[in-house]
Amino acid sequence: MKAPSSITIKNRRAFSLIELIVVIAIIVLIAGFTVPAATTILRGSALSQASNTIVGQISLARQQALTKNRAVEVRFYRFADPETPGEDVSNPSSGKFRALQLFEVLENGVAVPLDKPQMLPNNVVFAYAEEEGGLSSIIDKAKAGTPKRPGTDDRAAPRLPRGIDYKYEFVSFRFLQDGSTDLTPTDTWYVTLIGLTDKLPAPNRPPANFFTVQVDPVSGSTRTFRPTAG
Repeated sequence: MKAPSSITIKNRRAFSLIELIVVIAIIVLIAGFTVPAATTILRGSALSQASNTIVGQISLARQQALTKNRAVEVRFYRFADPETPGEDVSNPSSGKFRALQLFEVLENGVAVPLDKPQMLPNNVVFAYAEEEGGLSSIIDKAKAGTPKRPGTDDRAAPRLPRGIDYKYEFVSFRFLQDGSTDLTPTDTWYVTLIGLTDKLPAPNRPPANFFTVQVDPVSGSTRTFRPTAG
């Protein structure tokens, strides 16, 4: 085998340290622009998924009340997530409202689940009025009352999955047989979805990205609100 000449060896040129530093700097710069944009897109997608779930469940509750000629209860669940700093699983009030479930109310007053609990994506929660400046009147303690506890306020309340069991609280309202609700007709009723880590710019003002569904207490119809770009 012929040994490579000295000229061939000299022509094999590797990257210099300066060139490597420049390439790495360019990659870091591009990542700096790309990662926040990707994060925003993912968060927006999660919020869209959650909003579709909420609107679908509330519409289904009204439809079931009309079809079955029975009251249908919509429950909003608050519980703690062990992976979220500052939340204690044994103390539901340290958690967030992050799920809902529909119940058919029988003639004897017992509420029977119509479906399994609908969990929101991990990074989306209901804005609780006591903490998020009055963005969800339906679960507002001042309007809806103190959240109830399973076993105490409802002995037939179901266990929740993911190891939550009965360590949760709930607030609810009902659709009646004619499609109306048991919400006070003189008030405005709504719930708002926000990101788990979103900060409010001011009291009673939602963050830049949010979703609100309003329920008409008399007709039971819904309206939705979400900011648009531009």
